[in-house]
Amino acid sequence: MSVPSDTSGRARTPGRIGASDRELIRRIRRSCARDALDPEAFELLYRRHRPAALACARACTRLPQDAEDLVSEAFLRTLQAVRSGAGPRDHWRPYLLTVVRHLAVEWRAGDERVILTPDVESWCRPGPSGDDPQRRLVDGENRRLAARSFRTLPDRWRAVLWHTLVEDDCPHQVPALLGITQSAVTSLAFRAREGLREAYLGAHVDPADDARCRHFATLLGAAVRRRGVSRRLARHLSSCRSCARAYRELTDLNAALRAGPPRLAAGL
Repeated sequence: MSVPSDTSGRARTPGRIGASDRELIRRIRRSCARDALDPEAFELLYRRHRPAALACARACTRLPQDAEDLVSEAFLRTLQAVRSGAGPRDHWRPYLLTVVRHLAVEWRAGDERVILTPDVESWCRPGPSGDDPQRRLVDGENRRLAARSFRTLPDRWRAVLWHTLVEDDCPHQVPALLGITQSAVTSLAFRAREGLREAYLGAHVDPADDARCRHFATLLGAAVRRRGVSRRLARHLSSCRSCARAYRELTDLNAALRAGPPRLAAGL
């Protein structure tokens, strides 16, 4: 896939690298409503998510050229979905990666030369109740992130979450199991759920190459949940477009979490 260019044929220079996916998708929707396309917005999304899409495609297929073709077609399919009023609205990557896998399965069914890896062959089969593989993929990724977040918590927090959220033990049994009072269980469970939410948000931040960004990235989940940014973090966000974008995306994700913690049981 070629990078979008302006009417002179020269590649456009991204003007707002720090724009969130939601903002870029809205720009594309508005431009499509005028029977046009905002090439700068699409270029930003392409540059931002192509590496992840290519990694996913390489995990799906055994030939490098098939992976490259999958990525190009997946971007076009995702763009077509947005143009039609469907497709992603807040985050481009989960939808794009799902399209990559669906395309791999589709191409395998229509062309025996596209050879899938064994795990993708098993993934593409409908579930026992006929559920949608695409929905399973997104839900599965969310469960993996929740489980990874759970494993980063202190032992005491994991214990109370396990008994109150996963095992769903009787409230009267938990104090005896943990050796603390009922009021202490309530307080501990509250702190543990909040810690899980923070860790879950942090798990969505992509690893950064820059050491300073890696440090500040570990603070974003807590900053979003606690609605407070330290002076040092604020200064960094004002000068780093990548971290500022990650902060805005976590703010959107935090709004989606509402009052409940991430679902744990199926991911542990």
